[in-house]
Amino acid sequence: MQSLLCQQNKDSTLHSHKNTKDSIYMIRLDTLLHLQSWISANQMKYTLVYNEDFKLVLAPNETNNLSFGFSYRYLDLGLSFSPQFLNADQDNDQKGASEQFSFRTGFGIHRFYLNFDLSSVKGFYLKNSVDFSRGSLPDSPYLVYPDLTIKNFSTMVRYNANQKFSTAALAGGTQVQRRSAYTILPSLQFATFNFHDDSKNTGVQNESTYSTDLNVLLPVAGTLVISPKFSASLVVGPSFGVDFFKSVSIDDSNKVVLSKGTKFTTGYSLQTSISYHSKRFFAGFESRNRSYGHKIEDISRLIKQYSYFQVFIGWRLTAPRFAKRSLDWVNKISPINFD
Repeated sequence: MQSLLCQQNKDSTLHSHKNTKDSIYMIRLDTLLHLQSWISANQMKYTLVYNEDFKLVLAPNETNNLSFGFSYRYLDLGLSFSPQFLNADQDNDQKGASEQFSFRTGFGIHRFYLNFDLSSVKGFYLKNSVDFSRGSLPDSPYLVYPDLTIKNFSTMVRYNANQKFSTAALAGGTQVQRRSAYTILPSLQFATFNFHDDSKNTGVQNESTYSTDLNVLLPVAGTLVISPKFSASLVVGPSFGVDFFKSVSIDDSNKVVLSKGTKFTTGYSLQTSISYHSKRFFAGFESRNRSYGHKIEDISRLIKQYSYFQVFIGWRLTAPRFAKRSLDWVNKISPINFD
């Protein structure tokens, strides 16, 4: 750990902006370039309730994703996709093939963090196909929608209420938590969802769904430092907001069914992680679960559920000069000093 601190001090002398200094609670390593990779198992589910007699529970096949990203100073970038070699089992479970793609970027601005996410998921099956007593593939109990695609854009701004707590150390390497600490992470999230199926299939299906929601999340986060190299973290809390939605489907009588409205939403988020840090290498495990939707007593409602478990590894490198010059230039023209 001492050598890691020496390297950080050396690289900091090349930094033309003043950063928050290391403290007894955390070590800042963001003047090093962090390269990171993840392998994750992902699940999601969308429940659309139109009336007492008609409900669709749509989900993609369980998908394994491969991700790559880098972090330097105040900037994070990440790319995720679902390669065939990690998802060969999809051909054998009768739920059809699914694929995912996502791109994210984030900016750390002192104790604020702003991020943007774009994602697309293609290929779904109907989890409650038993309600309609038939499948769409030979020898499959499920109705499968290979062309159903859900595109999502979201942005979130988060505030760290405790300067002794490192959010970057939860599942990354740009900071290391040296002593146990906890905080509150109030967040505001805006998200849009677009469901669309280009197929000409007849029968039970979702033709289109549009959803825009605004949520406030109030999680409590804590990190337990087990040793200078190991730590464990927990983030959990409620969410509430409002959802503007419109959904059009075809029921089992080939009739168009419409659900739309503006409704309050409630839910929760849960994140756990275990991290390891050495001089140049960091790694760990992370899991997340998020669920939110309209109140259960509403007949017409939309419920969104996501979860994943991932293993991540990363390396710290001396940043090339062009990276430093590029981010210095962004800081120079920006009205906000990101560092």
